[in-house]
Order: sequence, then C-alpha cells, then structure tokens
Amino acid sequence: MTPSSTALVIDTETDQGRDARPIQVATINVLTGYEWMSYFNSGRPISPFVTGIHGITDEDVAGLERFDLDKFDLPEYLIGHNVRFDWKVIGRPSAKLICTVRLARIAFPEWTRYSQSKCIEQLIGMEAAAQMTAAAHDALGDARMCYLLYQACCERLNIALSDFETAHKVSNTAKPVSKMPFGKYKGRPVSELPIGYSKWLLANVQGMTPSLYSALQQRLKQLEDVGS
Repeated sequence: MTPSSTALVIDTETDQGRDARPIQVATINVLTGYEWMSYFNSGRPISPFVTGIHGITDEDVAGLERFDLDKFDLPEYLIGHNVRFDWKVIGRPSAKLICTVRLARIAFPEWTRYSQSKCIEQLIGMEAAAQMTAAAHDALGDARMCYLLYQACCERLNIALSDFETAHKVSNTAKPVSKMPFGKYKGRPVSELPIGYSKWLLANVQGMTPSLYSALQQRLKQLEDVGS
C-alpha cells in the first residue's frame, strides 16, 4: 500500500448508496505526488444504481479481498471533496480531515457552484476540465482533481502546500467576519469597506485570519457585481 505520509488526498467508490462499503480506494501523497489505487470486494452485490455511476461490476471485484483499515497506512490528515463521506466509508479512522469543498468556498467565493467537477471547470476552463472530468467517478481520477483543487486553494489562501495544520483549521473553522477587527475602519461592517482599502488589506496584511480573508474576498465580489 502507499508509503507513510503526513497527508493523503483520498477518494472512494462504493457498492451501495446507503451503508456504503468501499470497492475502489485511491490516494495521492500530497508531498510526493505518489499515487495508489486498488479495488476491493465488499462482500455483497454492488447496487445496479451505483454501477451505473462508476461502472464497477461484481465481476470486476470477484475474488478480491475486502478493504481492511488495519492494513491502510493511515496519515495524520486525509484530504477530500466532502471528505467525511470517504472517511466514513473506510471506517472512520483517527485522521484529521481537510475538506476541499469548504476550502474552495473560502478561497474562491466568486465561484457559483462547488461540486468537484464544477470547481475544476471554474479553475482551469471548460476545455481543459473536460479531459479531467472524463475520469469522474473513478477513484483515482477524482483524487487527481481533488489534489489539483487543494493546490489551487492553498495558493489562493497563501497556505504552504505542506501546512496541513492551517489548511485543516481553515476548512473546519473559517467563517467570514462581519466587522473589521482593526485599523482605521475598526468596527465598520466589512460589507461597507472602500474597494481600495479592501484590496490593500489583501495585498499587504500578512498572516490575516481566514475569516477576515474570506470576508474581504466576498466584499470584492460584491463590488464587482455592482459594477457589472
């Protein structure tokens, strides 16, 4: 299985819509880019409905072992799009979770939709995204998209790719603040800040809290919408 790492991007495909068990698991080591993927037999028939989504049949996994969390080289952090689903599917391990849906909402508040395929489309454009999303609903293909999205979110939020502690904090706690916590506009609603001041803050204030960063991004989007 994949070598030890501090954080793994993970994606799974399952046998059922409810009480799902993994039949395909893929991971990508965030720091090395090492990819791992394997198929498993869940011990029960695959639902025709989910086969229609990911294309994996009972014949594809016949004779394979069941997924065993004890054999999974567990990292400190698991990263995924709606990662709690994959975390639950593999058995609720003790890893800390970083959700790219939440990161994307904070990093790219100007986007209108946050499904993984739509995030990739808004990130790299429809033509380039079409090649990646063609592999959607394959665990490794989805993990690759998630890895790209995680990298983009970190870049936009000025988080080092390896700073999993901060990414975890942002994805789990960041909510936009309503009022400026400091400066000449302290106490004033962020939604009323001048555009020039908002841009200056984003460009010059180091170590800004994720909640203020998100609020300022929303303020700029608000002003752009008014001007359009």
